[in-house]
Amino acid sequence: VSAVTQGLAVGLLVSLLFALVPLLEIRRVKPLLLLRADTVSTARARDWQSVLAGVLTVLALALVAVWQAGSIRAGLFVSAGFLVVALVLLGVSRLLIRLTAPLARSKRFALRHAVISLTRPGNQTRVILLSVGLGCFFILGMRSLQANLTEEFSVQLGTSTPDLVLIDIQRDQVDGVRALAARHAPMPPMLLPLMRARVVGIDGQRTKLADADAVRQHGRFTREFGLTFRNTLESNERVVAGAFWQSPLDAPAAGTDTDVSISEEVRRDADVGVGDTMRFDIAGAIVTARVTSIRKVGWDETQAGGFFFVLRPAPVLDRVGMSYVGFVELGGRADARGALQRDLVGAFPNVSAIDVSAVVTSIREIIDNVTLGVTIVGGITLVGGVLILVGAVAMTKFQRLYDAAIYRTLGASTRRIAAMVAIEYGVLGFLAGLLGAAGALGLSWALAYYLFEMDWRPAPVLLSVGLVITAAAVTLVGLAASLDVLVRKPLGTLRSE
Repeated sequence: VSAVTQGLAVGLLVSLLFALVPLLEIRRVKPLLLLRADTVSTARARDWQSVLAGVLTVLALALVAVWQAGSIRAGLFVSAGFLVVALVLLGVSRLLIRLTAPLARSKRFALRHAVISLTRPGNQTRVILLSVGLGCFFILGMRSLQANLTEEFSVQLGTSTPDLVLIDIQRDQVDGVRALAARHAPMPPMLLPLMRARVVGIDGQRTKLADADAVRQHGRFTREFGLTFRNTLESNERVVAGAFWQSPLDAPAAGTDTDVSISEEVRRDADVGVGDTMRFDIAGAIVTARVTSIRKVGWDETQAGGFFFVLRPAPVLDRVGMSYVGFVELGGRADARGALQRDLVGAFPNVSAIDVSAVVTSIREIIDNVTLGVTIVGGITLVGGVLILVGAVAMTKFQRLYDAAIYRTLGASTRRIAAMVAIEYGVLGFLAGLLGAAGALGLSWALAYYLFEMDWRPAPVLLSVGLVITAAAVTLVGLAASLDVLVRKPLGTLRSE
């Protein structure tokens, strides 16, 4: 009911908004002007009220987009993309007439008269470009964004994605879980220590936060972090300052319990450097650590190296609460997955096994379904553009019948007249597809870079195919809508004159 109500409200609002501007333009038109053929072009006069109504219409449509998106950023991104593409399409429609004007002197009859037809009064070249181009932009933009999301999702999964993730493994269960997993997995599982902690103090050269209240007022480290400890760097980590340890710490420095390696994000947000001291509250135990290195972390592959803080193994860690997380690769064997889960439930009922492959499949299905739904909406937009194209052909049908009759009288064949129509609408479709694809390219880049904050990957094959399909569809629709013009005999048309 809510969706139906919103749809009715949006449809009514958009209809009223788009009717407002032309109604304001014609409210002062004198009847006598419409009866004079030489003044029809000046019958609609724009004033500041109609211009203001146009601006308000654009703003209202942007607010509708924000409302439906449920996000100011997302709604403004999409609205800005539509506005830019619409303005470009309108501008290019004007350039089209100027750039193709020299072709009106071509020696090829069909090309010459197809170009002349683009400037025919009432041909609505700009309207066709705008409607078809926007539909193409919408569909290709969503498909391009889907390709980026899917590729980013695949990159984040990495080449060694585990089949099962085991959580809540206790210290005394580590050897047992490792031995149990070894019966079913072709390679030993990776068990990673995991502690939950909060930053409760920083004592550095540039930042000094005496206690937990000072940390909360600072605002950057109020949340809970996941910590681990190890002696080696992972493949997605690189030291950019200081030095990473190679062995456990037997004798901590005075006033500290262990060492810590921080990520670049921590250094940037808290202005913490090598040699500074940080205090962590790990399950009620306060651990003081000296910063000895700063790491650059590649967050695309975070299975083992996705930590802001990595502690150095030290005796103090034997006294804090922690659990282990396990990553098991089964080589895609479904039978081994089920057998391992059954054995885990029997031997270690507190350990939870998450089937990563099922989660990945569900996420992919969600992405595909959402993209399909948005593409259907884009298809409806494109169908609307096609209907406008049919309407534009119908509005100029009488003029086209007259022109076709003259051409036939002068010796033009049906094939030549059809070539004229095909070239005319082929140019319109190609330009609309080209600009729609270019707009989709820009939209996918903006959404990937600013909204989703991920690497942008262009999809040239997808955009090229969309361009060709748009050009072909507009050409076919133009020919189908002009079928009566192509087959009607010229005598009846000339007699009506």
